[in-house]
Amino acid sequence: MKEFEKWFKKAENDLLVIKNNLSANEVPVDACCFHAQQAGEKYLKAYLVSKQINFPKTHDLQSLLNLCIEINSSFKEILEPAIKLSDYAIAPRYPDAFDDLTISDAKNAQRDAIEIKDFILKNFLE
Repeated sequence: MKEFEKWFKKAENDLLVIKNNLSANEVPVDACCFHAQQAGEKYLKAYLVSKQINFPKTHDLQSLLNLCIEINSSFKEILEPAIKLSDYAIAPRYPDAFDDLTISDAKNAQRDAIEIKDFILKNFLE
C-alpha cells in the first residue's frame, strides 16, 4: 500500500466512525464532528503525500489547504468546508466545548468531510 493510500484509509476509518455513531441510539455528536475534522485533515495530507509535498504537523485544515492550493488552485473550491471543520480539531476533545452541538451539526460535518474527500478523489485522477 502506498503512503497516500494509508492516509486515505485512515480518513475512511474516521468517516466510518461517524456513520456508525450517527446510527446509534445515543449519538456522541462532539466525537462525530471531531472525526469529520480528522477525516478532512487526512484526506488533505493524503493528497500532499501523493504529490511528495512535506507538510508541518498541524491540525489546521486551512494551512494544509494552502499547500494544496499551491499545487492546484482549484482547491479553493473546498475552502469553506475546510474552514468549518477546522473548529472541530481540538475543542471537542475537552469538557464544556461545543456543549450545544446537535445531530444536524454532526451530519453537516460529515458532509463537509465527504466534500473534501470527493474533491481530492477527483484531483487524484489528474
